Amino acid sequence: MIENDEQAKNAIIENIEMYNKSEDAKKLLTIILRLCEKYSFVENQTYPRPSHPIKEKREDPYYTLIAIILSLRTTLENETKAVRSFIGKYKSISEVLNADENEMIGVIKVAGMPQKKAQTIIKLSEYIQKYYNGNIWNAKKESVSKTREELLKMPGVGDKSADCMLELGFDMPSMVVDINVFRVASRIFGEKWAENPNFTNKEQIKAVKDRLENSLPRDYLTYQIAHTMILLQGKHICKSKCKCENCFITDCCNFYKEKNKSDDKNKKYEQLELTDFIDECR
Repeated sequence: MIENDEQAKNAIIENIEMYNKSEDAKKLLTIILRLCEKYSFVENQTYPRPSHPIKEKREDPYYTLIAIILSLRTTLENETKAVRSFIGKYKSISEVLNADENEMIGVIKVAGMPQKKAQTIIKLSEYIQKYYNGNIWNAKKESVSKTREELLKMPGVGDKSADCMLELGFDMPSMVVDINVFRVASRIFGEKWAENPNFTNKEQIKAVKDRLENSLPRDYLTYQIAHTMILLQGKHICKSKCKCENCFITDCCNFYKEKNKSDDKNKKYEQLELTDFIDECR
């Protein structure tokens, strides 16, 4: 469990020193380490979960799954308010099962689509009660693939929600590819669709997910850190309209290099040894 940003950075440093699977791996881990210097891991963990770095936000993974449902098609601010209200009102799955639907709609209204989300939460809770005796931990199996199968059977749980639950709720290595991660990774790796990434294209999403997972150690902490850092880069810099002039990883970005073949302003990193950069970060 990571409890501060220094631990997050050190976890990546250890992986860089020990993990030499491919050039993709070295590049990606170097990028993540550099992003750890820019962004806070701890301050950007939104979903409550058992291994949350902030003690007050450590909750049973049942609430992680509820938070994932509430986060759909809403802002981070409204998601946070709705999750806080839900946890404050319903202290257990039993209380959710005995809840009045209209009352729940009021509790989570700020998250948007309250009726649909309330109905999904109730159906989901009934499913967990029926098939896992009310304990979502019973859905966690010995492998990522088998646990995913269990999650995808649940009402309201799709591919992305399952990945979120695996990576955050169950601390299992399954990379979450949201729209920000998809866009940034497509550009870093120089995928053929990097100019116009299509988040509705499942083949493109799977290709990015596979490449990320094949470039990282199969370690849930590394996945959590990588996902957070790449997501933040997408939110702040690598938007739909790139802010390359403000970016500090252009030297590692195949999309940027292709678009700026004659631009020498970032050459300072080209001869930098990986171990030198690690030393800079220590």
